Amino acid sequence: MCAPLQKPEPSEIDALERIEQPFPLMRQFLRRVLPGFAVFLVVLLVLVSYTANRVAKSIYLELAERRAATIARGVATVAPEAWAALLSGRGDASPDLAQAFAGEMRELALGDLKVYDLAGRVLFSSKADEIGARESGAPLRRVLAGEGPVVAVTQTQDGSPRYELYVPFLDDTGRLRAVFELYEPVTYLDALLRRATIPALAVPGLLLLLLAVTLARLVKRAQGEIDARTHALNAMRRRMATFLSRSTVTAAEHSVGDAADIASRKYVTTLFYSDLRGFTAFSEAHAPEDVVAYLNEVMTLQVQEISRHGGDVDKLIGDAVLARFDGEDGSARAIAAARAIQARMVGCTPGPRIGIGLCRGEVILGVVGAPDRRDFTVIGDTVNIAARLSDVALGGEIVATDTLADAAFGAAETVSVKGRSHALQVRRWPAGRQSLR
Repeated sequence: MCAPLQKPEPSEIDALERIEQPFPLMRQFLRRVLPGFAVFLVVLLVLVSYTANRVAKSIYLELAERRAATIARGVATVAPEAWAALLSGRGDASPDLAQAFAGEMRELALGDLKVYDLAGRVLFSSKADEIGARESGAPLRRVLAGEGPVVAVTQTQDGSPRYELYVPFLDDTGRLRAVFELYEPVTYLDALLRRATIPALAVPGLLLLLLAVTLARLVKRAQGEIDARTHALNAMRRRMATFLSRSTVTAAEHSVGDAADIASRKYVTTLFYSDLRGFTAFSEAHAPEDVVAYLNEVMTLQVQEISRHGGDVDKLIGDAVLARFDGEDGSARAIAAARAIQARMVGCTPGPRIGIGLCRGEVILGVVGAPDRRDFTVIGDTVNIAARLSDVALGGEIVATDTLADAAFGAAETVSVKGRSHALQVRRWPAGRQSLR
């Protein structure tokens, strides 16, 4: 087996991996839809209560108008002269007038009653000490201004609520002659309306609750489906990412359209190219499963060290590896990764050794291929040079261009490589030691 992977250093650059979270349908339902149901119920309650209150007041006012008309007719019949004097504004506290009003109030079960003239003066009151006083309250002013009957909610001395009902009294010509103020306790009619309101609220409320429960169950099932599908897609994405370089995954995640829309860019980088020496002969002499096991072992340690030193594996080509080390310090990291790989190869299962070529230069990184099968890779003469340097490297050896190699490499030498008309100045590592074959 290969030597164990060394502990990652703080300078390691991790591969970009963006795990998309499933759409939070249930959370949105709980945060938006359920509060909407609650708001709807509250609004419904407020509207129904407001409507019931308006209806109650309207009924009380209509009853008050009828009672005022009944009282006026009764008093006019029993004490016509005193009634006429009252409407003329002279006021009359005669026993006949008081007796006539008392009879009508008894008949209609009224506790208190006031009659105002058009100036707001009390012409008659069930409380004799109030006759002649002037009233300037807003409800009375509104009736005198021609707004029609008005109701106001007040409290009795014991704190119970009651309605003060101000209704206009019109003569036969429709002219305002006086204003009646009647008092009604907030009792039976309000309770009756409340009893009628409860079913009006309960039925839609229960239906809404049933709808909310049904939706919650559906949303819960949908959330489970969304989570399962999202997790499956993420797992597939992670598996697919193992077949691609980190830069390919990053470019695909950041693209907004078709893969052809991913822009190519030209820049300077350090390329790492490795190849197994004598792998063809090794494959011929060993069973296919043994060949695959060894190849996976070697590829694993290379990918580990390249990633640990901040490189990006561009592609795996059979028994070869092409990787990039971007950045100003890319050359130093590429050399460190290559040395770590050769060191770990010493502890590997006996088999072909690795020859590594390193070169720094200008490349183009972009999409190549047909519309239905593309690759995101580096292209350029630097790639060819790195591959040719790997070809001239022996097993366990690193060959780098003269300008890239550090002081630990051997002396510069001139090599001719396939496909190039000019020789290359290179240096080898390890220096002064026979390479493993």
